[in-house]
Amino acid sequence: MTTATDNTSLGSLREEQALLRSRLARLRRRLQLQMALEFALDAAVALVATAALLVFLDWWFRLNLPARLILLAAVLIGVVPFAILRALRGWRAARLDDLSLAVTLDRFRPGTGGRVADVLQLPDQLGESEESVSPAMIRLAVRQASEALAASDWASLWNRGRTLKRSAALLAALLVPTAFALIAPQAARLSAARWLQGSTERWPQRTYLSVVGLGDRNRILAPRDETFALEVRADLASVEPRKGHWIVSGRGEPLILRSLPKTPEVPKAVRVRERAAKGAVRDAVMVATGPSLFRYELPPSSTSTTFDLTGGDDWLGPVKVDRVDRPSLAATKLRVKEPGSPGNEFRAIDASAQHPVFLPDTEVELTLVGSEPIADAQLTVHPGQPPKLNRVDASTFTARWTLREAITLEIQLTSKATGLTSKPAFFSIGLLKDREPRVALRALGVGAHVTPVATIPLSLNATDDLGLSAVRLQLERTTAAGEKEKDKGEPKTTKKTVLLPLTTDGARAVLDHQARHDVELQADPPPLGTILRFVAEAEDKCARGVQVGRSAALQFQVVAPDELFYEILIRQRAERAKFVMLYEAAEKRATALSGAPSADDYATAMRGLNNGSRQLDLIAGRIADTLQEMKLNQVGSPKSHRLLQEGVIDPIRALNAGTVNELRSVLQSLTGTAPKAGADAESVRRLHGEVVAGMKIILDQMSQWESFVDVVNQVAEVIKMQQNVLQAAEKARESRTQEVFDEKP
Repeated sequence: MTTATDNTSLGSLREEQALLRSRLARLRRRLQLQMALEFALDAAVALVATAALLVFLDWWFRLNLPARLILLAAVLIGVVPFAILRALRGWRAARLDDLSLAVTLDRFRPGTGGRVADVLQLPDQLGESEESVSPAMIRLAVRQASEALAASDWASLWNRGRTLKRSAALLAALLVPTAFALIAPQAARLSAARWLQGSTERWPQRTYLSVVGLGDRNRILAPRDETFALEVRADLASVEPRKGHWIVSGRGEPLILRSLPKTPEVPKAVRVRERAAKGAVRDAVMVATGPSLFRYELPPSSTSTTFDLTGGDDWLGPVKVDRVDRPSLAATKLRVKEPGSPGNEFRAIDASAQHPVFLPDTEVELTLVGSEPIADAQLTVHPGQPPKLNRVDASTFTARWTLREAITLEIQLTSKATGLTSKPAFFSIGLLKDREPRVALRALGVGAHVTPVATIPLSLNATDDLGLSAVRLQLERTTAAGEKEKDKGEPKTTKKTVLLPLTTDGARAVLDHQARHDVELQADPPPLGTILRFVAEAEDKCARGVQVGRSAALQFQVVAPDELFYEILIRQRAERAKFVMLYEAAEKRATALSGAPSADDYATAMRGLNNGSRQLDLIAGRIADTLQEMKLNQVGSPKSHRLLQEGVIDPIRALNAGTVNELRSVLQSLTGTAPKAGADAESVRRLHGEVVAGMKIILDQMSQWESFVDVVNQVAEVIKMQQNVLQAAEKARESRTQEVFDEKP
């Protein structure tokens, strides 16, 4: 049985245990606080060090968002488990029971653990039998342990210096980001935005590249299978201010800048790397075409590619180059309403007409049809104001205007889907200038002087652009003043119009017309000295009004037959002089061909023969022209005409076509240019002698012709003198008769 003394002693022991437990609890709380402080310090240091490392790596390597995410994940995988393990160890250490805590205290203060164990465990043995335990000894041991523990300085177990150092280190670790934010607020803000918010805002750079024409898109549209010029600028030409910051476009995505560099740095070189769809890579250096402009031509391709740019401390990409087809002009339709058109309606023009031409004041309607939906169509005229385009549907435009002058339109279409422009297409419309008819009038076989009984053959040729409607001759005759006083000094002019028939072939217009008209003066012989003037006129079928075309005027003077005959004879004598020169030259060649001439002699003779042959043709032609003029003016008799034709003209032509031609063949054979059988020096001399003899005969005929003319002229002079004497005798007889019968005062 337990006595009262024992119970009292047990109660005091329990109080000792409670007191010790409260002390251990306070010590455990301090230990937990220390552990928490150490964990916070370690976490803060690790966080600050990791953040500093990440910010440094990001600033140095300019990491993009995927790289930052990978690096952050790697850091979290390495640091977080380590921090969790340390936290678990600290948490486990802070939750030790009283005995475990006593064992831990015994490491730092030997003997303390045993005393704590005595106080906590020995009182529980008092309830056992006295044979196994000694209550007195237990009470003594507990009392001694309690007194020893009570005498111990529990406050000394707390390392205040370490706590202060850890607290100061934690405060310093927390002040590092604060100081960073105060010293470099922009860098701190940018670091937080890039690492905590996933922002794509970049660190400040000295160089900023922008692709011309890219804007805020992430792709460029390029024509399929064509070379594409890629242009890059490095002068921040496409920067725009917006709400306290700047937006740089032309980079595939908007680039936000909080501040602009004072002087953008132009890189020495900009490199481009193009990647094809099949994995092929092409590296190149762009060409500097200006102070801050670089250019590179992407080669033709049928598939889309991507490219990256690097220059200075900037990089850009990947940017996709989409290869698409340009829009094109699928069809061009043309309708016109010409002046005077039947029904005043538009008519369609065949599309196969390459360069259509129309009359002035023609109303033109041009329809343009694109190969795809078109956002805009543009007409350009150099120079001038282009006609206005009106939209019909998604891919069709029309323009209508009045044609005043020839026009060439440059057509460009802009695709609605891609924004690409078509290659320039040119469409020309010419102006059909309906000129007045062109008329030519010639007199065949006569010269500027004609006789009163001459026949003047006129040849008329008229042409027009669209068609002739009438052709006529204007004949004008101007005679000198008459003998009456009222007519003195006043020439008389009479005019006459002769319509020439115009043959038409149904509905086909006559564009070219030739006519022959002979003017016979013998029907109404004009007086000597009369001036004859002939003008041909033609009218066309111009829709804007009849136009009249006139030829140059042909003018003739009526002279006496003797005067014209003398003029013709002078021209014939000039031709005879030329013939004499040819005859003398032929006689000189006979000397060179005698003996044994060389090939050079034959060549020289052939050149002279060729020249003489041409001259013979010309002489025969000019004499024939004089003969024709004599016939048309009725000068000379038929016998004289026959003598000139048969005695001079025909022999010259026969000689030139016969013997001269044969001699030329023989000379060519002897010079080696055209071999001919029987060609030798003897045949050359023989033929040359025949040529000289023929020319001699012709020359005699010319002399005979001139003698005949002289005789005729002499006879005509005698007859004229006789007529003059007869007229004078008649006048004298009339005068004497008048004197005989006159009454005298």
